[in-house]
Amino acid sequence: MKETNKKEQQVRLPELTEKLIKKDKQYAGMSKRLQIMYWILLPVYFILILVHIIDGSPVKDILGSGFFLLAMLNFALLFRYYHKTYNTVDYSQPTLVMLKKAVARYQPYQVKTLWALLGIVFVDLGLVFNSSLGFDVIWVQLVFGGTVLVSIGIGLLIWRVSYKPLRDAARAMIREIEGE
Repeated sequence: MKETNKKEQQVRLPELTEKLIKKDKQYAGMSKRLQIMYWILLPVYFILILVHIIDGSPVKDILGSGFFLLAMLNFALLFRYYHKTYNTVDYSQPTLVMLKKAVARYQPYQVKTLWALLGIVFVDLGLVFNSSLGFDVIWVQLVFGGTVLVSIGIGLLIWRVSYKPLRDAARAMIREIEGE
C-alpha cells in the first residue's frame, strides 16, 4: 500500500508543482505591473504637493496629497516585495521545504498584509485631509470603508477559488510525505 501511495504522490507532485509555478509566475507578473503603476503615480503626487505649496493651498490639502504619496510609496514597495517573493521561488529545494513554503505563500492572512492595510489607511487619510475634494469625513469613512470591505471580500473569494486549492493540495502532499 505504501508503494501505491508513493506512486500516486510521484504522479501528483509534478502536477502540483506545475500549477504552483504557473500561479507564482502569474502573481509575479501582476505584482510587477502594479509596482510599476505605483512608481509612476509617486512623482504625480509629488508634483501635486509642489503645486499645492506654490498655489498656497491649505495645509490640509498638502497633508492629504502627502498621505496619497505615502500610500503610493507603500504600495510600490509592497508589490516590489511580492514580485521578488513570487519571482524567485526555488523549486529545486527538497520537496517538503518547497511545499511548506508554498503553503506559507498562499495563506490569505499574513504579516505582510498589515503593510497593505497601512497603505489603505494612508489613502483614507488622504481623502479625509484633502479639503479640495470636498468630501465629508463621515461620508469618506462610510464609502471608502465599505469599498475596502467589499474589496477584501472579493479578494478572499478569489483566494478561495484560485489559491486555496493549491494551498490545500500542498498541505495534503506534506501530510503524505510526513506520513500523517
